[in-house]
Amino acid sequence: MRVTALGSADAFFSSGRGHTCWLIEDEHGLCAVDFGATALMALKRLGRDPAELAAVHFTHLHGDHTAGWPFLLVDAVYRLDRKTPLLASGPPGTRDRLHALWSACYARAAEKPLPFPLEVRELRPGDQAVLAGREVRAFAAQHMTPPEIALSLRIGNVAFTGDTGAIPDGLLDGAGLLCTECTLLTERSDRHLCWEQLKDVRVPRMMLGHLGSDVRAAVKSDSRVMVCDDLDSWTASSS
Repeated sequence: MRVTALGSADAFFSSGRGHTCWLIEDEHGLCAVDFGATALMALKRLGRDPAELAAVHFTHLHGDHTAGWPFLLVDAVYRLDRKTPLLASGPPGTRDRLHALWSACYARAAEKPLPFPLEVRELRPGDQAVLAGREVRAFAAQHMTPPEIALSLRIGNVAFTGDTGAIPDGLLDGAGLLCTECTLLTERSDRHLCWEQLKDVRVPRMMLGHLGSDVRAAVKSDSRVMVCDDLDSWTASSS
């Protein structure tokens, strides 16, 4: 399983980087975790065709994690003439939010049926499902104000924190790679992780994304930790 950071910054495009989005490539093809405003551009910079993307798994419904959705659809409808199925998953409310984004950006197109099958699966913490060939487990992230829900995800051997103030219990059990947000350097927050919380987390490998400028400047990559730039990648065991 190869994981690529299609973007590596926070919501503010800190240090001129794109919104954090993780691209997974394995025997099942391509899927993404989150899909912010810059994700489609990054996918094409990587030299990959969006037609290869079988699924997008949203951790929560903030704009820096979802705003690329209408551009993915407009590319699929008008350039690709896509016919192959696409799956989207996310917390409760995902179906309505994705349609609202599509309608807000391309109102006339949103009035028509898509020319390809689209399945939207809404997950709650504790749910487990096989989606686009991969086992996906959902955990409760600490980021949204109830009743809205944010998720951390486990896809195979890779853990994805999404945005959260704490790593959920069980998320890292047996994980070979942690793809984590690291918005802050030392400041503690109830909605975002900082490097002080992450530096002693015991996983074989860690990719840092959703980076603020101070984190990017202060933390250095080593054999275990990658401070991601856009399009950086790492390979993890899929077992």
